Amino acid sequence: MDLLLVRHAEAEDAGNGGSDFERQLTAHGHASAAEMADGLALCVRNQVALWSSPLVRTRETAAYLATALGVEVSSYHDAIPAGDLGQLRHDWQNLSPQTGTLIVVGHQPHLGIWAAQLMGISLPVKKASVIAIALDRSGTGGQLLWYAQPVALARLGQIRHQG
Repeated sequence: MDLLLVRHAEAEDAGNGGSDFERQLTAHGHASAAEMADGLALCVRNQVALWSSPLVRTRETAAYLATALGVEVSSYHDAIPAGDLGQLRHDWQNLSPQTGTLIVVGHQPHLGIWAAQLMGISLPVKKASVIAIALDRSGTGGQLLWYAQPVALARLGQIRHQG
């Protein structure tokens, strides 16, 4: 199975007394999430499971992915903002064998830490970027397939709409 780690797009600042859980995407964040999702749709060809952190900014980012891929978010997973890779690993090992790609929409620093733990390499995880990992059979490690920043995915999305 391929694991795609997606960082949410740009979100508003928490502000004075604002809740980190309720931060929404900025106007730029909405635009970049939509562009990233369009481009990512060209990179995924098999059955997809889409999981998101329950925080607002990740839910909003995941909604663009769901639309572009024609799927529903199958889980708003509390282990994502908690940084609990062990629980996520347990749950993805129990996905249907037909699931070819799991997309996890989450946050820094967890996504970077998970990528390093799974692959043994460190990558920058910019907002609206994607790390694609080919998981090994056990689901405990993997190899880097590709890494894309939002500008590259936006360009792919433009190709998608031109073709």
